[in-house]
Amino acid sequence: MASILPFLFVYVVSTPNFAAMLVTNSTALGRFLRQVMTNGLPVVFIVNYIGFVFAHNTLNNPDRSEIGYIVLDGLLRSATFIAIHILVYVLSADLFGSFSGNRATAVSVVGPTLERSFIFHNISGVYLYAVVPGAFIALLAVLTKRSGETSDTSKSKTRNIALLFSLVSIPGVTVLSYALNSAT
Repeated sequence: MASILPFLFVYVVSTPNFAAMLVTNSTALGRFLRQVMTNGLPVVFIVNYIGFVFAHNTLNNPDRSEIGYIVLDGLLRSATFIAIHILVYVLSADLFGSFSGNRATAVSVVGPTLERSFIFHNISGVYLYAVVPGAFIALLAVLTKRSGETSDTSKSKTRNIALLFSLVSIPGVTVLSYALNSAT
């Protein structure tokens, strides 16, 4: 929740007339909150949970390389992000009648929705950026423990590397969403 709130605030205030609509229209507010609770929180929680488990396994596996971890973490987070969206959209079709209650429609809109989320084109951008802090924490833990660095310069370098690679899931989701959109 903590990683969603700042991005959610930016999304609401930067989308023209959106904040006013939420304040004046209780139906819109209810659907918005339902969307955040049934889509955003599960996606961010599950992606981060899987990422933290993978980081824990990497920390306990001295044979796994840092480069391999970074690449696999980015791929794992990207694929999980999309897979959980597919699951949530299908469940939303079943439970709430979203997408006219049609599962195929629900699956078909995941690619187009997520391929533009990196530019905050929709609320999925909030969830995409909300997974970055968890990725940063996991990467920082793995890189710090593995390197054993003690100087301030090397700690700063490790933080910068962790920050850079925690952003890998953003283009990863975009590319995989484009491929999903092309396939459906």
